[in-house]
Amino acid sequence: MSGTKLQSIRGVLACERLRRPQPDSGARKRARHELSLYGAITHSLLTLAFAIVLPHSLRAIAPEERAAIRTELSQPITVELDNGQRIAGNPINVSEKQIQLASAEGAGEIVFTFETGQIERIAVPGESYKSLAAEWMQAGRSEDALELMSLLYEQRKTLLPLLPPGESHFFIYYVELVLASPQPARAIAIIETLRPQIENPAALRAFEDVTLESYQTLGLLEEALPLAEAWVGSRKPYGASALGYYVLGAARLREEAYEASLDLALRPIVFASPIPTEHLAECYAVAVSAALGLRERDYAATLFREMQSRGFAWPAGDRTLAPFLKDITEYLDDHEDEPTQATN
Repeated sequence: MSGTKLQSIRGVLACERLRRPQPDSGARKRARHELSLYGAITHSLLTLAFAIVLPHSLRAIAPEERAAIRTELSQPITVELDNGQRIAGNPINVSEKQIQLASAEGAGEIVFTFETGQIERIAVPGESYKSLAAEWMQAGRSEDALELMSLLYEQRKTLLPLLPPGESHFFIYYVELVLASPQPARAIAIIETLRPQIENPAALRAFEDVTLESYQTLGLLEEALPLAEAWVGSRKPYGASALGYYVLGAARLREEAYEASLDLALRPIVFASPIPTEHLAECYAVAVSAALGLRERDYAATLFREMQSRGFAWPAGDRTLAPFLKDITEYLDDHEDEPTQATN
């Protein structure tokens, strides 16, 4: 990702405005009838739990600050047992069944082994740095937040199965930062570590989003396809994100199933509201591309102009969509003096 993920939307496209000028097929009429029924429902938009603006970092973590963070995070954890006993030490072996702690004892150390069923609570140093990482993200210090969350993740990743689910929920933000970093492939390993601990429904939705986005961003398109199908099957087109419609619409585009691709891409566009909807620009691009695939160039041009008028840029880096940008640009250049065809 680059720049802000959330796009500013100034208006709502009406169904009638997006309809193609030529007669619809029966399938298209049924689909649009269903869309009009959805539009009649009074609804509230979902707030995406992990949507954060990540502009370029303004400054790096100062060396002395970094050293202080590392020192605190390397301090022993404290395990509180169900009998009230508290043991401090550094974890040396952690599994689903037990944890081993190395605790300083005079000039040496002693290793304690506890069954996970004995553990009432685990206190991990550096809790305040989670808040600091969130503050840095909100302040635009994305590179600093990435470095800090990397340190927190390395400290806690083996302990996550034994910590409250909220710990894993927090690191969904970290996946977002990794995806925007020069090494986005690391996101997959982090996702696999977090997956078993995600429980909260809102966190599950956020995790599904970041997982799907990770596969799409990294070009793991076969893996992304079933996730996108499940996403579309469980979400409404008027939510805060159109990610699944974009990914599945692009997949149908690659299959040259242009009718299906266009229908998928239009759903979130029709229901877009003044509240920003993530990945709406990508849905516009898929819709334009599908219309071109159907040889409905006038309709594609209408969608493309609407996309531009709402301030959306053509998605960069999507190889599926890139050839269609060239096609629509050439078509508009060849027809720039022609009046825009009505779409009512």
